[in-house]
Amino acid sequence: MRQDFQKPAWMNDWKVFLLFSFIAFAFAFGLRCLDLPKWDNPNFMVNGEYIMGTHDAYYWLAGAKGVGSAIGNPMSGLIRFLGSVTGAQYGNIAFWLPAVFAGFCAIAAFAWGMLVAGPWVGLVGAVYATSIPAYYFRTRLSYYDTDVVTLFFPLLISVLLARWVSLGIRDSWLPKKTKEVEFKPTVWGYCLPVVAGALTSYGSLWHANVLTFGQLSIFVAFGLTLFCGTQKSRPDLLRGLILFLVSSLAGLFGVAAALLLILIFTLPSVKDHKLYRNLYVLLAFFVAIAALNGMGQTLVSTILIKISSYLKPVSDVASTVSGPQYPGITQSVIEAQNVSFDILFSNLTGSEVLGWFGFATFFFALFMRPLLVFLLPFVAVTFASVYMGGRFSMFGGIVLGIGLSFVIYWLINQFIINKKQKMFLGLVQSVVIIAILFSNLYTMYIQAPPTPIMGPAHVKALIESGKNMPKDSTVWTWWDWGYATMYYAGVNSFANGGNHYGTVLFPLSFAYATPSFLQSNQVIKFSAVNGNNPAAVWGKMSGKEVQELVQSFGSVRYEFPNTAKQYIVVSWENIRLAYWILYYGSWNVRTAIGVHPNVLAINSAFDFNYEEGLFTTKGDSPLKVSSYDFLKSNQRLTRAFSRSVGPHLLFNEAISQGFLVDSFAYSSMLIRLLLDDPTSPDIANYFKITYEGYPSVRVYEVI
Repeated sequence: MRQDFQKPAWMNDWKVFLLFSFIAFAFAFGLRCLDLPKWDNPNFMVNGEYIMGTHDAYYWLAGAKGVGSAIGNPMSGLIRFLGSVTGAQYGNIAFWLPAVFAGFCAIAAFAWGMLVAGPWVGLVGAVYATSIPAYYFRTRLSYYDTDVVTLFFPLLISVLLARWVSLGIRDSWLPKKTKEVEFKPTVWGYCLPVVAGALTSYGSLWHANVLTFGQLSIFVAFGLTLFCGTQKSRPDLLRGLILFLVSSLAGLFGVAAALLLILIFTLPSVKDHKLYRNLYVLLAFFVAIAALNGMGQTLVSTILIKISSYLKPVSDVASTVSGPQYPGITQSVIEAQNVSFDILFSNLTGSEVLGWFGFATFFFALFMRPLLVFLLPFVAVTFASVYMGGRFSMFGGIVLGIGLSFVIYWLINQFIINKKQKMFLGLVQSVVIIAILFSNLYTMYIQAPPTPIMGPAHVKALIESGKNMPKDSTVWTWWDWGYATMYYAGVNSFANGGNHYGTVLFPLSFAYATPSFLQSNQVIKFSAVNGNNPAAVWGKMSGKEVQELVQSFGSVRYEFPNTAKQYIVVSWENIRLAYWILYYGSWNVRTAIGVHPNVLAINSAFDFNYEEGLFTTKGDSPLKVSSYDFLKSNQRLTRAFSRSVGPHLLFNEAISQGFLVDSFAYSSMLIRLLLDDPTSPDIANYFKITYEGYPSVRVYEVI
């Protein structure tokens, strides 16, 4: 019984593991800290709190604050806990956490390389896993979103299972005529699959994809056990996989049950039973537990749902053939857009040659080390990014790093005998391979600017407005700012990063796109009366009827009952997004057709003739505009040229930014509510201004 609790041999290298883990963590954390001086700008903070670099970060911040559906999520819980312990503002905690998680991810990646071929391969794997652009740009300072864990948990779970399986399988795909390594699992050894299972269960609370990767990993482990395990080791390995299933599928109760099973497995009376080593009995248990939890079916359906969700339909068709057809959102989301192989390898290493060579070396390493089959899902997901969006290429770094370093490691061991020379060459090869990567990326990383998602004026408007908004209010703002609105204003938004389907986008963007104040007012009121889910009513109507109804909001005055207050935010930042906002707002739910406006950002110096309305940039012919608006705080210099059919010039002198827009955009609520006099009857009859931040942002109450 005592030997069941002895420390296994794989724990003997803990000093080496600890040293290199510290180096890996420091490298990943330090790389992200290179951005810190760039954030030394008053426009990137409000009231001493950093503005986040990604919209979704505010979902977790709002949850930490007690707003929205993320209140009980670990992403929000961690922020809330650290805030209560340190007293730091939530935004500042979220600013630093991506770098911390990147460091943890580097340790998990190092563990993979250490397992396969030692610490130097592990170090390269750690650096590549956490330094490729696809992962780096999603885990920079201020990028607190689920990307901080979607790579970390799969790496950690898979390496723990790989460590367990490695104890009882051969190190080659084909049998060798060598003495089999004796495998006598201890209590500590059995803890490996239990911890992996517990992390799968817990990680799924952070992101559902963690469960999917965990399920993939257990099936890989099952296949390796049967194919590369020995007659003596297969029963022991299967017991560990059963422990994983139990601990991963029932939360704390599953973990407790798995720990109880460990004690049962180590009882002498149980070990002496004739069925203890019966492979078929253990196979039956494994299959039964997996089947009872619907693991295989769940895995397949989850993958199919994930794939279909990242396709780019132009419209979302209602359940009935004649029902309304809503615009599809995925086509406008940058992270979900298709990427070419050139962009894919740019996201990976900055070099197509290095990328292809890295994958080739990985498959060589896979041929030499069966354990690396655990990383095949990472390869598949990386290449799936060509069709499912560039964010998925973040899984490719670990594969490339281990592949490139393993080949050199293998060559060193083939031709070098002296241990000191091997150690020195291992150091050299890791430094060279890492240097090759950063020769492509370092300049890009140094020059990459911070990306606060909104300006301080917008943030201040939400904070100040929120002080006077009833908690049951709803704020109509473009979905990109939805989560930020929830965090700063403390009330729910009509749309946000998790609620921006076509059924939501259509009424939201319609309120911004229409040239009619009455129509914008009434589509918001209609939505409020119907629980801010107008599509529930429209789903019972034909597309023609819905289209006629929303058009009637501009000419027929309806009597709507009182509801919780509704607010609408208009900001200068929305003009940059007008190409999509107004496209969705012009959408015809009967014909499934929308119209993109012409919106051109002015990215170079220009000359302007105020008398004749001539806009000129260097090297181009003068362009006659239909109107111009030069905007300062509390001042609007504007003039229209009735005979011109050219674009409208908008220039915000406070931030030196301008746009050329067509009449569709210029006459929309998106621009008119921002620039027109809020006290004029056209506006005041339908909207009451509650925050004046002209020309950057305004907040109105819908009356």
